[in-house]
Amino acid sequence: MNSLLTACAAVGATLSVAAAELDDYEFLTKYMPEKDRGKVGEDYLRRNVELAQEARKTAPWRETITDEIYREYILPYSSIGEEVDDWRPLFREKFWPLAKTCKTTGEAVALINSKIWDMLDVHYNVKRDKPDQSPFHSMRIHMASCTGLAIIQVDVFRACGIPARFTGCNWTPIPGNHSWVEYYDNGTWHFFDDAQANKLMPADESWYRPYAAMADGSNPRTKIYAARWSPGKDKLCFWSTWRGGDRPSTIPAEDVTASYKRFAAALPESRIAFVARDKDNRRFPLPFRLLAPGSGKVMAEGVTFDESHDMNDHCVIKLPEHTMAIIQVKGPDGSYTTVGTTEFGNKEKLIELKAGK
Repeated sequence: MNSLLTACAAVGATLSVAAAELDDYEFLTKYMPEKDRGKVGEDYLRRNVELAQEARKTAPWRETITDEIYREYILPYSSIGEEVDDWRPLFREKFWPLAKTCKTTGEAVALINSKIWDMLDVHYNVKRDKPDQSPFHSMRIHMASCTGLAIIQVDVFRACGIPARFTGCNWTPIPGNHSWVEYYDNGTWHFFDDAQANKLMPADESWYRPYAAMADGSNPRTKIYAARWSPGKDKLCFWSTWRGGDRPSTIPAEDVTASYKRFAAALPESRIAFVARDKDNRRFPLPFRLLAPGSGKVMAEGVTFDESHDMNDHCVIKLPEHTMAIIQVKGPDGSYTTVGTTEFGNKEKLIELKAGK
């Protein structure tokens, strides 16, 4: 570590800057994942520190970032122990020209998210190699699931001086799990919808918000966690949702379930999700409608989602609780075929539709 201090001084840094870089270096090494010890070298860490400090100092919103927020959510080189890539130089070069035009982190996040996947040529696909892919791995194969996408987004934001953290949970009302990103904007953490090309997504709006609002905070397996670098005061670890959620990981985390509960009051009375799969179990768009028994009045219409959507993101219909509905699907000739009935209850459910003849 003395060599780091010497190196900083050798390039003309002041003692205060050198000391700050040494503090950052020691913070990273003290709490780094065990798998990285002896594998991540001093040169990499020094370069990571230098670029992280540059990102913080040049950010238009730098006055809103405390030392603690910087060290936990800008300085770290990984989120959930993924393989280590030297992503800061590349992501800084690509995305800083966008970020520096914005006045707040919220503006920068919205702008970057509208362009990130086309710029990196990475898109959602469950055929990826593994969930917790490193950024360069996802860029090599041009695909990632929600976990891999979230890892990239966190790194891109950090490269631009935007505090960001990997967030996720095992769902309470439906099977499966999800990973997403929270970003820090002037004292408050926010989330956003999955990025859509050329579209500025508003803060705290997403298809997964209703599910997050129903998270069971009494069960460690179904809490919503946000990853951090050093252990928090409660010494919690992120439940390993990206590996099926069977056990806690060794990644320090905060329980942020309560912050999503504020959206519970806005939940619809009742929701049913619909999906259609082909013979290869791939989701495909299938038009359907719900009719009122007796009158035959069309109460709702929709189209199921294809594989471009997150695997837990489905076409959702909202109707008052205890509503009975006849389900019809649209065939190739444009006619509708009745495939069943359902009741909207107080628990969300997923219905798999079959294509009509």
